[in-house]
Parts: sequence; C-alpha cells; structure tokens
Amino acid sequence: MYRLYHHPVCPFSRKVRIHLNAKEIGVELIQENFWERRKEFIAMNPAGSVPVLFDNSNSAVVCNSATIIEYIEEKHSETENFLGESIFNKAEVRRIQNWFDEKFYYEVSKYILNERFYNRYLPGVNSPNSEILRVARRNLNAHMTYVEYLLETRKYLAGDYISVADFSAAAQISVLDYFGDINWNHYLPVKDWYSIIKSHKIFSEILKDKIPNVNPPEWYSKIDF
Repeated sequence: MYRLYHHPVCPFSRKVRIHLNAKEIGVELIQENFWERRKEFIAMNPAGSVPVLFDNSNSAVVCNSATIIEYIEEKHSETENFLGESIFNKAEVRRIQNWFDEKFYYEVSKYILNERFYNRYLPGVNSPNSEILRVARRNLNAHMTYVEYLLETRKYLAGDYISVADFSAAAQISVLDYFGDINWNHYLPVKDWYSIIKSHKIFSEILKDKIPNVNPPEWYSKIDF
C-alpha cells in the first residue's frame, strides 16, 4: 500500500494518480497544500513540491512524478507496462513525458495555475493578470498544434498504445480545462484524443476533483463534449 501526497490542481500529482490507476495499484491520497511548507512534509521532501510517494512496505520516500512512475514500473513489472515496449518506444514515451513536464508546464500551465489559483494565497493579489493569461494561451496554441502533428500518424501521443506520455499530457490539459482555458473548437484532433483518454476508467477519479469556490465548465467531466 502507498500514500501519495498530492494536490488536486497539481498536474504532476494527477499524472501519478492516473498511472497508479492504470496499474490498478491502491493508494491512500493525502492532499498537501505544499505552499504552506508544513514541517513534516518538508522533512520528506526538502524541495517542498508534490507529488511525494510513501511506500509502506519499505518506508521509502519517492519524490518527482517521473521518478515515482519509474519506481512503480520497476516494482510492479508484472503488470502492464506504460513506459513503452521497444527501446525506441521507451525513448519516445520519455521524450514526450518530459516535453509536457518541462516545456509545456513552464510555458503554459505554470502561468495559468499561478493566475487562476496559486496567487490567491499571496498578499495583495486580487485578480488574474490578463496579459499573462494571454501569453500563456498563445503558448498553448503552439503546443496544441504540436500535439495535432503527433496525432496525424498515431492513435496515442507516443504510438499505438496508451502510455505515460498520454498521462502526462492529459494531466496538464485537464487542469487547464478545469479553469476553462481551452477553446476546444480550435483543437478538434486533440479533442478527439482527449475524449478517448477521458473515457478510460483510469481517468474518472481525476474528473471528480473539485476545488473550493471554483467550479469547472459544464463540459469538464463529460466524455462527449
């Protein structure tokens, strides 16, 4: 059994939760408001970020979403592998996972999450900065165009089978969609792919997450939207 310290709006937490669901591994979810820098949490992860996985079987503490996924894949190698089959596919899965964890997050998600959610905990910040949101949406358009390019020859982002690449992308996109920052009419191929991801039972728990005082758009949890 595992404990996962997470936050509902953290895309990296969502990615790990999707992966654990796909592996059919039970986990106790503990919501961590990481910006509060709780002493006990900092003792586990001095970086102060989520997600953090605690393995009850050996008291191991595993930090960083990609590292957690590697840990789970190695420890539960008897179950379905979501990091790719061939050496080339594994490289592509990891490349796309890193694209969304690093490039997409730091060019899009980070700005939207700060303006829509995290900044509310900072003194003197009253409303989102429209210019920052405009730039983030412009960056989003470039990334969605790249996703459309990938989907021209693939069913999923890294090939014909669902993988951690899809988990990483869907986690980032789902957070933005919660705040209504994606106009799906502009990205129909991505919408079709995302509908497939949303239809998997591994994603259903993510779509049930609710943030106090912030309601998602009516299409957020619908498979057909």
